[in-house]
Amino acid sequence: MKIITYEEIKQAFEELKIVGKRVVIHSSLSSFGNVEGGENTVIKAIQNSFKTVMMPAFCWDSNTYPPKGDRPFRNGCDYAFYDNWSKKDKPFIVQYAGIEKSMGIISKTFLSVKGVERSDHPWHSWACYGEYSDKIIENHSYETTNLPLERLLELDGHIVLIGVDLSSCTAIHIAEERVGRQPLIRWVVDKNGITRRVRASSCGKGFINLNKYCEKILKQTKVGNCIITTMPMEPFISHITSVISKNPEITKCSSTCIKCRDSILGGPINE
Repeated sequence: MKIITYEEIKQAFEELKIVGKRVVIHSSLSSFGNVEGGENTVIKAIQNSFKTVMMPAFCWDSNTYPPKGDRPFRNGCDYAFYDNWSKKDKPFIVQYAGIEKSMGIISKTFLSVKGVERSDHPWHSWACYGEYSDKIIENHSYETTNLPLERLLELDGHIVLIGVDLSSCTAIHIAEERVGRQPLIRWVVDKNGITRRVRASSCGKGFINLNKYCEKILKQTKVGNCIITTMPMEPFISHITSVISKNPEITKCSSTCIKCRDSILGGPINE
């Protein structure tokens, strides 16, 4: 099996003409096959290629059941699921918070790299390194979803998908909000042990359906078995906003997903 090197990963970024940019990265280490030095090599290549780097550090350790008197309609939530809730409350303390396995080993390891800062949001936390990282992650209110991502967008950010497809592209949720879809409401235990609402993005599994509408915007190259995809955030999100506006059902992952159903209808009501 071919072993992928640091130089090959850096060369891929150069081929895509994104070196020196500010980027948000979603990734899968296993997509490469075999990388010399593993995730640390990938992270080193990323740090040495980009001005600012952001990765998802989403964590649901502090989620809790919806209070009986606070259960909005059209919220992509089967409240009956919580009737026998037994999970022990775990307050969200950003300095000690974990990261969901689905974020991948690259994001998990990146979170522990010296100089990486993390936004204080118990659902959509983001890890950021490099220029303006402190400004990008500061004051990440529970009432917002992906505020750091929107700030990166304002800085002419680019999206980089390393071995993953559009179903992993969180930026598409910004397009959903632009067409009027309200983020879902969930509940967490904050650092003071208080149950609070938090805004959360809906299902992204159906985003793969958008691929055929994006061929002119996406740029791709291959390293080993890994396909690296990139696109500038603003043109991409603007285009996707238009696509969703014309065809709202395009983001639906299945006929049975209540998150997709309620999101397409506009999100929570009677809040």
